[in-house]
Amino acid sequence: MNLTKKILFSILSRVYKIYSSKERSYNFERMIIKVFPGVFHPGFFFSTKFLISHLKKYELKSKNILELGAGSGMISVFCAKNFANVTASDISKTAIDNIIANAKLNNCNIAAIHSDLFDSIPKQTFHFIIINPPYFPKDTSTESELAWFCGSDFQYFEKLFKQLPDYLFPETIVLMVLSEDCNIKTIETIAKKNSIEMKLKERRKFFGEENFIFQLHLTTN
Repeated sequence: MNLTKKILFSILSRVYKIYSSKERSYNFERMIIKVFPGVFHPGFFFSTKFLISHLKKYELKSKNILELGAGSGMISVFCAKNFANVTASDISKTAIDNIIANAKLNNCNIAAIHSDLFDSIPKQTFHFIIINPPYFPKDTSTESELAWFCGSDFQYFEKLFKQLPDYLFPETIVLMVLSEDCNIKTIETIAKKNSIEMKLKERRKFFGEENFIFQLHLTTN
């Protein structure tokens, strides 16, 4: 991240902290989403909407889908409204309550599981695993920071890529969104160490910021 972006990010972070201190409502794609204080707001940033746009390319009906780190659960609601069987997880208990509330608000069936990555996810076959990860390298001190920071040594990705192979079946499509502002090379190195390859599926620029969707595969050596 260059100096200009760092300054802008610092300013926006303060504005966002004030904005997100109250419950907010957000409408998108015929969904009504409430965002609880401290939960990542999907309308304030581009990654969630980018993933939803990409998911429209797939047939979701009757598919088993896991949204890992679901936040408000907007992606899960979208998938459930397209008749998928959806599990949504998050490390934040506030986010789990938020997911349950949005499922009810949108008349959806979503299984919400409080879990640190895959720790509490029963081993099963998911057709899709969807990941909108925290990627800024900093250790967290509050629950709300977990949506933003992956640890000073990228601990989030170390754990993610170590656990992920147990849930990767031939029919599983794993999609992860990242921004040019994160250290993609470091993340790719951690993935490769765990025999996972990141293949670029789509890239899109939002207000000058490049965003990428990767599909994660087990490497075939």
